[in-house]
Amino acid sequence: MAHNLISIEGGRDVVGDVYISGSKNAGLPIMAASILALGESTLERAPVLTDIENFASILRYLGGTVIWRSNSLRIDTTHMESRELPASLTRTPRASILALGPLLARFGHAKISLPGGCTIGRRPIDEHIRGLEKLGACITLTRRAIEARVPRTGLQSAVLQLRTPTVTGTMNLILAACRARGVTHIRNAAREPEVVDLCHCLISMGMVIQGVGTEHLEIYGKDTPLHPYNYQVMDDRIEGGTFLVLGAMAGNPLRIHGCREEHQTVLIETLRTVGAHITIETPAVIMIIKASRPKAIDITTGPYPALSTDLQPQLMTLLSISQGVSRIHETVFERRFNHVAGLLAMGAKIHLVGQNAVIHGVERLAASTVAATDLRAGASLVIAAISAEGVTIIQGLEHVDRGYERLRDKLSRIGVVSETLIDRRIN
Repeated sequence: MAHNLISIEGGRDVVGDVYISGSKNAGLPIMAASILALGESTLERAPVLTDIENFASILRYLGGTVIWRSNSLRIDTTHMESRELPASLTRTPRASILALGPLLARFGHAKISLPGGCTIGRRPIDEHIRGLEKLGACITLTRRAIEARVPRTGLQSAVLQLRTPTVTGTMNLILAACRARGVTHIRNAAREPEVVDLCHCLISMGMVIQGVGTEHLEIYGKDTPLHPYNYQVMDDRIEGGTFLVLGAMAGNPLRIHGCREEHQTVLIETLRTVGAHITIETPAVIMIIKASRPKAIDITTGPYPALSTDLQPQLMTLLSISQGVSRIHETVFERRFNHVAGLLAMGAKIHLVGQNAVIHGVERLAASTVAATDLRAGASLVIAAISAEGVTIIQGLEHVDRGYERLRDKLSRIGVVSETLIDRRIN
């Protein structure tokens, strides 16, 4: 089996302009929303990524037509039907569970093999199940699949009190509630910008949703299909955040286009505390110059608007060369330290205790051969390789390709020398 690798020549500053792609994490639920419509929807600025194409394969399997036009996705769901989604389609991405809500809402039945994705800990679907059951669905859960059916009376509105503000759970319940009779209230809803973007798309499809961007959403259900959409997905704030961290480590200067200040408030404050020089040139353009030597700090991840867990690995890379001792408390995923082994191989000094990491900063990292085991771990190792002296080889590039569109091209434009390699060894 062939695996993708990348070699990166490190030790140089990154200089110039980088342009952020459309958001994968917003694009996936918006693709799922097309199931609720009859006709052709168009998603503009869709990033060309494996996760997006995998979800397009799910829509095609269900009978939809999905056509790429550059970065525009045309999705026609007119002749779609509910079919059991096999494991071959759901092992990646985990967002495949997002098909559950709209399939149930439109067809009254859905069966999905339990999904896969990054190995960063449990992402329980308990909140999805509890919420759908309160809307009237009958759920059968086995080790291999989840099946949901709607009684003849259809889905009914309810008050859904989430135990945790799960992003995917909130999205799934919003999508299902679009066809529930009455007004559904979701309390302790996730507030992430990607949830907001989904709501704005649904509103463009004819939905009435109140409380968008707050912890309390009100979804006014419809008894007819929604209108197809023509919608431009938001910028990818995690890609933007990743380049901000890279800029704090090696920018001299780095200008990031499509990186919205309103989505990066906590990260910008964190990087300024570390010592990076940041200028907000416009609401969507940020210029950053690296810290001469990052200062050690303590950070804690959490649901939005707190610091995103998706940026924790990248920040750990930055703090690994800080002056002093830093601490990271990870509150979202219990195994989000897969990147530590790679950083240790590059000379970092990191000690893990449960959900906490203690980082003793070193002066600089050294080139090595390391392996990416998930998407954001891979991003953190790319940043480490750019900072380190020498040539670093990163295995498992396919994980990074799931979430960063044209990454090598973007890195090349800001001065990073890299080469894609193929490892054809048999596992």
